[in-house]
Amino acid sequence: MILILSTSTDLDTEKVIEWLNFYNEPFFRLNDEDLMMGIVEFYYNPENLDQSYIKNHATKIFFRDIKKVWFRKFGFLTSYEKKFTRNSDFYKYLYSEFSATRKLIFELLSDKKWLYRKGVLPSKPMVLKKAKDHGLQIPKSVVTTDKNVLKQLDSNSNGLITKTIGEGKQVMLNEKNYPFMTIGIDDVDKVSQKFSPSYIQEKIEKEYEIRTFVIGKKLYSMAIFSQNDKRTEIDFRVFDPEKPIRFVPYKLPQDIEEKVINFMDDISLNTGSVDFIKSVNGEYVFLEVNPAGQFGMTSYPCNYAIHKEVANSLKQL
Repeated sequence: MILILSTSTDLDTEKVIEWLNFYNEPFFRLNDEDLMMGIVEFYYNPENLDQSYIKNHATKIFFRDIKKVWFRKFGFLTSYEKKFTRNSDFYKYLYSEFSATRKLIFELLSDKKWLYRKGVLPSKPMVLKKAKDHGLQIPKSVVTTDKNVLKQLDSNSNGLITKTIGEGKQVMLNEKNYPFMTIGIDDVDKVSQKFSPSYIQEKIEKEYEIRTFVIGKKLYSMAIFSQNDKRTEIDFRVFDPEKPIRFVPYKLPQDIEEKVINFMDDISLNTGSVDFIKSVNGEYVFLEVNPAGQFGMTSYPCNYAIHKEVANSLKQL
């Protein structure tokens, strides 16, 4: 039995499930909001863990019978966010209760086989160090609160960018949604002398970007030609529908692929999307890895059939 921890709006989950159905592979999909709304029953007794279960309609699954777990996007309480706003105390309380319940579920699943186990990934700066340890090129990077450090890094770079230290988030302000993107620092002199801890990197002049979906020892890469538009040259997610970006299949050099596989093994990830920049100097510069990112955006333009590959990996896990 495969347990899929997801959210109701995730299309990649839907496509993988289509393949699991095709293979007659038994699974149970547990969505975050279905759990919180009581649509899926959940039972946990600390004195009798063996009887812990989840139930959806006529299907009742004991945690003891689950063999494999796929963690997708289990923690998006979108309906609650829309109703109460993310910054409200009530939403924060609900999410705290969800996080505590999720922890109970993770404890019940601690001995299972996982396709991405949440919580194993090091911090972004530590991920960079691990990538460098395996011979991958990385940008000059610091986490700092000091403007003088920015000036020193800026003097030895072709410009600076800043991104979140943790996972990318979105905030609601005046009933509008604002995602945190990677942005350029146009003028270091305008930055305050002191500021909260910030993740700063040198700006790499790029020929194009590369996104590589990794599952096991297989890599599926795609080139992203985002450098021709000022709005997308730093972060291609700043999408302009009137000027779409080209996405084409790509093959990384063999030595880079081997380094990526060794790096993923080192940080205990068996799947994830790795981002590179192919610099104008011909270097492959590692940026980061997202273990639960969208992979349909890589699969569809390149005809990779990644959803089928994920289903096969779950079968063989």
